[in-house]
Amino acid sequence: ILNEFLAYIDLAGMKADISPRAVTLATYALCGFANFSSIAIQIGGISGLEEGIRPKLAKLGLLSMVGGTIATLMTAAVVAVFL
Repeated sequence: ILNEFLAYIDLAGMKADISPRAVTLATYALCGFANFSSIAIQIGGISGLEEGIRPKLAKLGLLSMVGGTIATLMTAAVVAVFL
């Protein structure tokens, strides 16, 4: 969660230098769950339910991070169409 707050603080500092449209698109691009801390939370929570699944979850976690990044960027792209 700290990563997102730091990114939003940096974005707030840039508001004077970029357009309102860019601020809106950056806000949507930043509000995804594609980060390493989310993967660690998923691995820790799910692996507690079943033993021996941690390596498989770690491998799938990186793929899910890529998928999360794509989904977040697609959301920002759809917002860009309507702005």
